[in-house]
Amino acid sequence: MAALGNHTLNLCKSSALDFSEALYAKSTPSKASVFRGRGQKLEICGGVARSSFLAPIKAMEAPETTTHANGRPGDVLTNDCSGLSGIFIVFLWLSVSFFPLHRLVGNSSNIVWHKCSVEKSDRQELLNQKGCVIWITGLSGSGKSTLACALSRALHARGKLTYILDGDNCRHGLNRDLSFKAEDRAENIRRIGEVAKLFADAGVICIASLISPFRKERDACRGLLPEGDFIEVYMDVPLQVCETRDPKGLYKLARAGKIKGFTGVDDPYEPPLNSEIVLQQREGICDSPCVLAETVISYLEEKVTWRHNLQMLVLCSDLLRSGHSCLIRKIPRFVVHIINLSV
Repeated sequence: MAALGNHTLNLCKSSALDFSEALYAKSTPSKASVFRGRGQKLEICGGVARSSFLAPIKAMEAPETTTHANGRPGDVLTNDCSGLSGIFIVFLWLSVSFFPLHRLVGNSSNIVWHKCSVEKSDRQELLNQKGCVIWITGLSGSGKSTLACALSRALHARGKLTYILDGDNCRHGLNRDLSFKAEDRAENIRRIGEVAKLFADAGVICIASLISPFRKERDACRGLLPEGDFIEVYMDVPLQVCETRDPKGLYKLARAGKIKGFTGVDDPYEPPLNSEIVLQQREGICDSPCVLAETVISYLEEKVTWRHNLQMLVLCSDLLRSGHSCLIRKIPRFVVHIINLSV
């Protein structure tokens, strides 16, 4: 029992605290200090308790004695109490259920997502485009960076805002601390995937160009975005063609044993199984980068833009059904006519 004013409070060991993971208790006898309003402290015995609402309780090994909340000797806390009092249980349950302020994300604790009133849809409306990630994958020398630049140029000419995340370029800054070991290569892809997600959320068409040899890592980046916002472009170019091009001289170094773990030579590449776009190039049959870029743009216009317009039609249809037609006065008459037909 713990003395608090003229009242007592039942406490128990951690074995009884199975109603929430937010409450943690050590079963070893201890004396704990709990700060309670205006600097006053209540010392309890029997473990340490934490929740996402209460401040952490500091546990110290000590005899099973206690001090009254006002500083005078009080009741002795025992380890054989039958359970928490009803008020204490309700209070902790409410704290972890309705005030989930602290979260553990990866290795970071006590962090909270701060939501802003300006959302992705607002930014897309401002830019008059849909944010997405175009992920270009393939062997070294397959033409990924060349396609990325041609695609960015073609979209820019159409008034679209793009940004390229090139594998080598990112290693000049964002990933300059990473090597080419397996774990560092995986981290390189993870970081670029997270940055690409931020660009897409900003309403920008992000073009990521990097080898990204393993399906698992590419699928993990796909999983960061909503369905339809990740467009995988596979540069299906045979190894022999890539090695013949060898624009950076890397294949020659890898064959000479000066580069270890080079994709396509002594490290595997897993071709995509269900990529949205496959650009095949064979020896003697190679489309220009501009033609390849137009192929990607045609997909964007047909799939992504169509999906976005369909979502807008559904939204407008819902507004009409709910009687808020005044909110859609700027919609072209033929669109409203289509919506009325669907209603």
